[in-house]
Amino acid sequence: MFLDRLNDLLTFLVHLESRFDPFVRPAFEAVLRDPVARLITALINSKRRNEGLRIAEERPIPDEEAYVDSIIASFNQQMRLLWKPGGFERGGNTKTHGIVRGEFVVHDGLPPELRHGIYAQPRTYKAWVRFSGPGPYVTPDIEDVGFMSISIKLMGVPGPKLMDEEKFTQDMFGVSPPTFVTPDVKANAQLQVESLKNAQIFYFLNLHRSHVLDLLMQALWIKTQSSPRRPGDAVLGVAEIQETDAHPAASLPAARRLPPERDGRIARRRGCRV
Repeated sequence: MFLDRLNDLLTFLVHLESRFDPFVRPAFEAVLRDPVARLITALINSKRRNEGLRIAEERPIPDEEAYVDSIIASFNQQMRLLWKPGGFERGGNTKTHGIVRGEFVVHDGLPPELRHGIYAQPRTYKAWVRFSGPGPYVTPDIEDVGFMSISIKLMGVPGPKLMDEEKFTQDMFGVSPPTFVTPDVKANAQLQVESLKNAQIFYFLNLHRSHVLDLLMQALWIKTQSSPRRPGDAVLGVAEIQETDAHPAASLPAARRLPPERDGRIARRRGCRV
């Protein structure tokens, strides 16, 4: 009971802050965000050990498969609680802001160290882009935590693939903060356990495996969301997405807001924290 009320209070404070955020965010980002981000990054890195990994090299952590199975189980259970058969939504990055059909342009003149994979040669790829928010609930913008993501499917990409039906595509994914929500798959499994209870805040704030620095880093970039003023181009580092056609989320069957009987209140009736 105490944890339920504490979670409700913290959620209320987050929603309250989102109503004032647009008035102070521009000044904060101009003056404080980057210096604070550098400080938090230094503190996070001070706790990491140098594993001698090269760029893009990955090394499985102990019991990684068990953590992956835990994530799958948490998503499975949560989606069955929230959605009825035939109307399932994604377990994560559920909220769709819009779909864009465009071109992914790899520019000429890139330095040699960047000319690998799809960036090896100047080229333009046809692309589908999805702009989305967090999950698993599809909440109004004012109650959204402000975590944004972008997924890009490039068309006509040659080379070996893991899936036969994706022989000529390549998927890319990005998020609005410079770091991901969790540092590794073990921590992500812990987050999904708390998410299943609808108490994600307790993943970040707890007495035995706190992730306060990760929470602060996310808070520097997540902000109150609203509809864009106008369509525009999205620039991604050494490449560029040029929008050719936009589909607002409201027109997409899969991008819908939860009906009243399936929003956070149903989680409360089923014993989850809201």
